[in-house]
Amino acid sequence: MSSEEFDALVIGGGPAGYWASLIASIRGLKVVLVEEGRVGGTCLNYGCVPLVTSMNYLSTVDLIRKLSSEGSGIFVKDLEVDIGKVFEYVEKNVTTPISEGMRKTLEDLDVRIISGRATLINERTAKVGDKVIGFKRAVIASGLSWKSLEGALPCVEFTRIREKPSKVLVVGGNPFGLSIASLFSMLGCEVLVVEGSTNVLEGFDTEVSEYLLMMLREKNIEVMLNTKVVKVVLSGDGKKVRLSTPEGELHLSVDVVFDAVSYSPRLDSLGGVKVDLEKGYIRVDERLRTSVGNIYAAGDVTGTSQYANVAIVQGIVAGENISGNDLRINLKLLPRYLFTYPEAFSVGLTESEARKAGYVVSVARQSLASNPILRSVGSAGMVKVVVDANYGGILGVQAVGHGITELINEGILMVALESTCGSIINTYLAHPTVGEVLRDSLIQVYRP
Repeated sequence: MSSEEFDALVIGGGPAGYWASLIASIRGLKVVLVEEGRVGGTCLNYGCVPLVTSMNYLSTVDLIRKLSSEGSGIFVKDLEVDIGKVFEYVEKNVTTPISEGMRKTLEDLDVRIISGRATLINERTAKVGDKVIGFKRAVIASGLSWKSLEGALPCVEFTRIREKPSKVLVVGGNPFGLSIASLFSMLGCEVLVVEGSTNVLEGFDTEVSEYLLMMLREKNIEVMLNTKVVKVVLSGDGKKVRLSTPEGELHLSVDVVFDAVSYSPRLDSLGGVKVDLEKGYIRVDERLRTSVGNIYAAGDVTGTSQYANVAIVQGIVAGENISGNDLRINLKLLPRYLFTYPEAFSVGLTESEARKAGYVVSVARQSLASNPILRSVGSAGMVKVVVDANYGGILGVQAVGHGITELINEGILMVALESTCGSIINTYLAHPTVGEVLRDSLIQVYRP
């Protein structure tokens, strides 16, 4: 049995683990990353990246069909989509090259990458197969374990579908579940989303959520609240599903069932080391330290958020702190966003949250149809900016519409940097671009 000593052990090569390894290596540590799958983790290889990429391709198909039918001068006949081929193309041309590029970046920084499953033996030692690894500090970034109801597919296995189904059931109205629903509605499928709670868009502005749900209904997506799946039974080529609803049991037949709610943190890597847990996830402090002083955790395994942007920031913070620095995570401005069709996001305070917090509020609203770029692709929707009426400070940004998540980073910076209406209006934004819609909305409430 071979053994080797490292300054830092990182378990898991998803967004959190990748960035923790990269930062620690840049800071001069001897780093080993243990990953049993592909570098990039669930988000890159099985989740958001293949999902959003596939939806981008399908939205292009929608646009071409729209232009062809409206006498635009662009004419296309017999435009077809083979979804199995689309998924294969995305893997070959997008996810695999990016994963390989991430791996090469780490290797070029002298990060040692070991394929396998790491298990901690104690606070300073881990085992990977027949290898023993000694370390001074560790970052647990092992992510989530995705499972499914009997008869259903975990939502991270949506690319296994090779032919377009007619009817799709999605269990869970969370961001991933709603995005899966949108993908298959874009193929022309009839989609039902069942959610056990009373709300699928918690934390979103009421106007934005109502508009989004209206648009989803128009795109053949039905959302049933207070509804649970009792049983899924195979029946010929499809499945028979029994639902429990407020009105009683409902029976229906579908072609495929996706489960977006059956997941749990992967804690098997902890092995013989006991760290404090909170609601089943690894509890960390603002420096991402666990209850064991030299062991940190980052990403989904902490239960902070399932968004990859949070995992990335946590990975950076953990990487800096195991390198001897003192960074703290800031959870005050966690954005919420949906890669549905149309998309939606919320940054900072909603109108109701701002009023409850005691602000005197002005609200700026702008139709996306006023923006030439968004109008050119047929994007219906709105942007809503919540402003402190006394000082002009931007408190929050919410929006819904096709391609609108391209604005979210601008919105995050506006709120995080405590921008004012005047500072944005007096900035020379490029024209014509999507980003102008935020400035245009602010003119309504700007008071010099």
